[in-house]
Amino acid sequence: MLAALSQLVRHPHHLVGHRNIFLFSHMRANTSLFGHILGSHPDIEGYYEMHIGYYSWKSLWRQKLLYLENHALKPTSRFFFDKLLHDYCVVAPEILARPGTRCIFMLRRPGKTIPSIVGLYRKNQPEHEFAQVEGAAAYYMARVGELAHLAKTMPHGFYYLDAEDLIERSTETLQALSDWLGLSQPLTPEYRMFSKTGAPQAGDSSDRIKSGTIHKSQSDYSDIPLTPEMQAEAEHIYRETRQLLTSLGTTRTP
Repeated sequence: MLAALSQLVRHPHHLVGHRNIFLFSHMRANTSLFGHILGSHPDIEGYYEMHIGYYSWKSLWRQKLLYLENHALKPTSRFFFDKLLHDYCVVAPEILARPGTRCIFMLRRPGKTIPSIVGLYRKNQPEHEFAQVEGAAAYYMARVGELAHLAKTMPHGFYYLDAEDLIERSTETLQALSDWLGLSQPLTPEYRMFSKTGAPQAGDSSDRIKSGTIHKSQSDYSDIPLTPEMQAEAEHIYRETRQLLTSLGTTRTP
């Protein structure tokens, strides 16, 4: 704790006037990749899911102190990043309304996402409800619905991007996002390894995240099919929410 406070004292711009970037998304939406790309930028601290809520200014201090237990501040950083993939990780309206808060929403289509969730949990927590298609689909649909509700409450707007664009249109997507955030230099597809890269409970624990760059190849989950009814229901919720997010937010995609 003392070491963390010492770092903040040496970087007074994080004591007063700091800014925050929050990614609102769901599991298996390329969010670990996204976090590593942002966290590798000299303007940004943070790259993994901290699993905390933000209820007041005290929570912002808690974020910093937890992060600084394992990481050193960059001399030029201006933002702290976190991703929120579950409904229990909330951000209070007064924090969303801060002039220095930037919010990003990201969705991935259900046909790839739900089997990916199942595959992850069957590997790491086979007894979990998300290791079954029904449980993973229920989470996905509920979370996407919550993102739609949350988007309607955003006081200063937000940026929306398709998770697929991060892979398929990397250069254009990262350039547009860099411009929107007002970064000192563009984000790039290459990223650093950190102390929690690939660690359990910190995001993607596969070897792919340790490659240091974006890969267009995807895992094969053809052995985890969705029923036609489940696919149709999840796709409907995804499409409705995506339409809402693109209408309310700033986006590179027409």
